[in-house]
Amino acid sequence: MTRVGRWLRKLVTEDRRERARDLLAWGSRSYIVIVIVGVVIGLQIAPVVSELAAQPMAGSVAVITLSGGINGPNAQSVAGRLREARQDPSVDAVVLRINSPGGGAAASETLYLAVKRTAASMPVVVSVDSIAASGAYYAAAPADEIYVKPASLVGSVGVIFVAPSSVPPVDRLVTTGPNKLTGADRREWEYKVESLRRAFNRAVREGRGDRLELTGEELAFAKLYSGAEAVELGLADRIGGLEAAVSRAATLADLGRWSVETMGYSGEVTFVTRTAYVAATAEEKEFVSPRYFIVGPEEAVAPTVVMLPPSVVRAALLSSGGPNASEPGREVTANESAATG
Repeated sequence: MTRVGRWLRKLVTEDRRERARDLLAWGSRSYIVIVIVGVVIGLQIAPVVSELAAQPMAGSVAVITLSGGINGPNAQSVAGRLREARQDPSVDAVVLRINSPGGGAAASETLYLAVKRTAASMPVVVSVDSIAASGAYYAAAPADEIYVKPASLVGSVGVIFVAPSSVPPVDRLVTTGPNKLTGADRREWEYKVESLRRAFNRAVREGRGDRLELTGEELAFAKLYSGAEAVELGLADRIGGLEAAVSRAATLADLGRWSVETMGYSGEVTFVTRTAYVAATAEEKEFVSPRYFIVGPEEAVAPTVVMLPPSVVRAALLSSGGPNASEPGREVTANESAATG
């Protein structure tokens, strides 16, 4: 290679090196600029991010209403609303608003199981309006907390069984067993009802835990208590209305801001107690005879098991006009508490 060629090659090499140095210098300066810009932006948005992080979490509290006597349709409706709340990711807590004296035993158990399942997945707070007795209180038992008004009626933890009169023999009727007509004899039905009573009492004791101030025997008296008494005895937690219950449910769900979603019952609601009927806000409501749930022994074709205050059952038996209507205790077999409470 000639001297001129070597000189040219050296010149090109030095030129490339110079360009590389310039490129590296430019990259370094750009990196520094990017870092500085990042720091400046970070300093600007840090207070905003910090403020957003400090803000309480927003969410939703669903309000579901159980109103009137508990029968198949409204039990299934309320259970369905509770299921919707569990499956809705936007719902963080539930308030179950109760205005009911109870009703059928099977329908009440449906609600108890639905509330228990919901309480296992999110906070559930009960707000008692005028009354949550017997089957309605059974439904409330699994809730995290129960709010009542001072004049609310709460309790009547018991089961009532109305046995039918003996079915007269029919010559043409042939059965495959001695109890095919009635399902069981009286003693066996009493045992079944006692099992229900124990399950009811156990559900209340488990739900209320150490808050319950009543002994098992006292609970078995199946008395109705005012809201204020219920708080003192541990059957309820606090005095307050629906708004207080919603606020508490939001707190239990760690919500600082929340919206309220009302999930109502669209059908007609039937009432067997004047107290619940007057307090009800349902658009379609009907006041019916207690015989809606229970009839006298002479009319019953099968045993009837209900979770209602004894006064409602007595009214049904009196209106039936049966020979023992004035002495419902002779025809009503339940735990001693329900018969005397």
